[in-house]
Amino acid sequence: MPHAGKPCIEASLPRCRMSFVKRLGAVLCIMAVFALAACGRTPGAGAVGITRIASADREAMPVISGQLLGGGTGSIADGAGRVVVLNNWASWCEPCREEIPLLVDAYAAADPDDILFLGLNVSDEAAAASGFVEATGMPYSSIVDTDGAMLATIPGVPAKALPSTVIIDREGRIAARIIGPVRGGEVAEITAEVARES
Repeated sequence: MPHAGKPCIEASLPRCRMSFVKRLGAVLCIMAVFALAACGRTPGAGAVGITRIASADREAMPVISGQLLGGGTGSIADGAGRVVVLNNWASWCEPCREEIPLLVDAYAAADPDDILFLGLNVSDEAAAASGFVEATGMPYSSIVDTDGAMLATIPGVPAKALPSTVIIDREGRIAARIIGPVRGGEVAEITAEVARES
């Protein structure tokens, strides 16, 4: 029988393998927890994925405004009367980087008179964020949310959910939330549906 701190001998090899399997399982569980939190995402019950909200159940979007990355000021109010797509991102968030080409495609397909795209750059350093914008070819402006305080005010979005995207209807209400990276043409599809609402 092996003693604590001593190597296993050949006779007890199956027991050693079982111990290794248990340790490996524990390590994999811990890694899974870290992977879920990779970008600070705090998933709640059913939070990850798309939530479409019926018109009668929509909440008003709080005012998100402030300094733009690269200078000037911006606000979701700049999209008054239009559908607004607000994408929450950070340069250090790998899933944020992976989703940008899909958002760029949705932006290119959108009518700027009908749909406004804005980013919310969360808890980031200016130089890193500017480099991210340049490297990914992000074509729309981003409001700077230095400490994540603005992100934390968005109803139904976990306080550290990156990436996440909120689609706001013409009346300034939250029509849909995407917690986690966008996929395929879902942003273009949802914004088109919301834009068609009377």
